[in-house]
Amino acid sequence: MSDDDIVLEISGLEVGYSTNRGEVKAVSGLDLAVRRGEILGIAGESGSGKSTLAVALLRLLKPPGKVTAGSAIFRPRGRSPVDLLKVEGEELRVLRWSALSYLPQGSMSSLNPVMRIGDQFRDVILEHAPDRKNTLSELIPRLLAQVGLEPDVARMYPHELSGGMKQRVLMAICVALEPDLVIADEPTTALDVTIQRVILQSLVDLQRDFGVTLVVISHDMGVHAQLVDRVAVMYEGKLVEVGDVRQVYKQPQHEYTRQLIESIPRLGRRAS
Repeated sequence: MSDDDIVLEISGLEVGYSTNRGEVKAVSGLDLAVRRGEILGIAGESGSGKSTLAVALLRLLKPPGKVTAGSAIFRPRGRSPVDLLKVEGEELRVLRWSALSYLPQGSMSSLNPVMRIGDQFRDVILEHAPDRKNTLSELIPRLLAQVGLEPDVARMYPHELSGGMKQRVLMAICVALEPDLVIADEPTTALDVTIQRVILQSLVDLQRDFGVTLVVISHDMGVHAQLVDRVAVMYEGKLVEVGDVRQVYKQPQHEYTRQLIESIPRLGRRAS
């Protein structure tokens, strides 16, 4: 596989948290290649290092957390490759949203409560692509339609929307500037089963329509089974298995992966 087929190549990533008892490793020696155009799932229980991996790549890691080793070579189309762990200042700001965007965990607290939805779209788009100012009146309704929302949503405040609607608004903002890579952290958390299905289908539609690469972080193995092309399993900060999702579910190579798959509720199976 050539470099052009890899949108993100992570090598030897180490992330730790400083404590009174020394440093605690949250991510340890992680190597992972994300293929352009795929949906890659990152699986593992709470505390396995999934979200720490995401915020480290996005340069959102806060003290006492710090990256202590490794590289993350990002290859956006039409731009020179950059190491996400080293890029700084204006170069990092330009990459965000236009080449790399983030769907955060917890939509309830991710939108500004005193701004209308349309204004939040404008903030992101004009900050990173001011040349699109004259197209906003057409672009915002089109983006909302991509995630199954009516144009009237642009005039609403976040408190007027359901949890699922807020999540779809954030998804639309994430792809507004057609980035190469979107990292979605627990996109279905705190949503009921019916709305989860809508969110998963919206993610598939966005990936198809915009051609983005998706990295989906979730503890829910059922989400990965429905959504992703490949799945990477993390355990205690380490990557223990990576493979085609069907093959991993059919023949898991690691005992921890097998236990995660066994945790998926099944109709007709008696509780042990």
